Amino acid sequence: MKRTFFISFLLLLIAGCAEQEKKVPIEYTDMIGIMAFDYIDEEKKKMTVAIPQYSQEAEESTKIFSVDTDLVSQGIVKIERLSDRKIVLNQLRVILVSEEFAREGQLRNVIEHIYRNAEVGNKALIAIVKGRADDLIHGKYPDKPGINFYLNDLLLPTVNTAFNPNTNIHDFIYSVTNPVLDPIIPYLEKKDGKIEITGIALFKGDSMVQTIPPEDAIYIQAMQNEQDLSPLYIELPEDAKVLINLVKSKCIIKGNKDKEQPKLSIHLNIRGTLSEYKSTKADKINTWKEISELEKAINKQLEKDIKSFIEKLNEQELDPIGLSENFRKHTKGKWTREMTDEVISKLEVEVEVKTIIVSAGTLK
Repeated sequence: MKRTFFISFLLLLIAGCAEQEKKVPIEYTDMIGIMAFDYIDEEKKKMTVAIPQYSQEAEESTKIFSVDTDLVSQGIVKIERLSDRKIVLNQLRVILVSEEFAREGQLRNVIEHIYRNAEVGNKALIAIVKGRADDLIHGKYPDKPGINFYLNDLLLPTVNTAFNPNTNIHDFIYSVTNPVLDPIIPYLEKKDGKIEITGIALFKGDSMVQTIPPEDAIYIQAMQNEQDLSPLYIELPEDAKVLINLVKSKCIIKGNKDKEQPKLSIHLNIRGTLSEYKSTKADKINTWKEISELEKAINKQLEKDIKSFIEKLNEQELDPIGLSENFRKHTKGKWTREMTDEVISKLEVEVEVKTIIVSAGTLK
């Protein structure tokens, strides 16, 4: 009886300690806002964290800690030793990864560990950094409220940056484990004291392989049937340039269901307002007839550009759009990554674009 009572008392004591551990007062915690990873070697990585400081007594708006570590969890333990507070990940908003780290194929292991952590929300955003990732955290941005808010706001979609993949950890895990879809992640550079999204990083499996300009990323989004696109910039023959705003799109893709001789027809409908038009000619876009001629020119140029973009991806056996899904869904049995590569390498595409300019005004 005494033994049973002692065991019960011990279990209650342990449970009480565990409960007490969970209820750490917020003033005794440091909430990581940004995590950055830089490559050291195949075994070790440098982990840097940015922790916003809300106290009016704090001399700096952000605390920054860096450690060398084998594992993410080990790095958290080391950082907690450096800090005077408990480290938590509830407010993690951005994960930065150096280009070298991404090209070495180490991103997936890091993101999978963070994804399994119940403290972290699925909306934490990922970005690839040209050069060292920790340089962005240590950088000084006097016209910004703090690096945590700066990066989070930069990577969130807006009307003018809707082309960005805005990849969060859930998106990455979904695409990297999907045999018919390759991950895409925003690519950041520091220029003239500011951080810019200068491209989109393309992955094949676990490793980053190349970058594409943001303008090409619009094609990916359009063919994935995203209805709202960012402003669409098009260069036409004879030095004419067009910017279409408030773009709405609808894409229909039809395949021949033959993975041995795969063919796709892509039908893309675009509606938007003509925001800006510039040409070496002296003509103006004033009449509906002139707008109709411009629509035809835009159709022809977009068809050429999109087809060329897809063919470049096919040469490298990359499928960030998910085109191979049009053949997988008509195939019995398990679909593998090797089957995707085979289909993409042989794929023939025909592209048809229909543009409707709903408003123009008087433009030169």
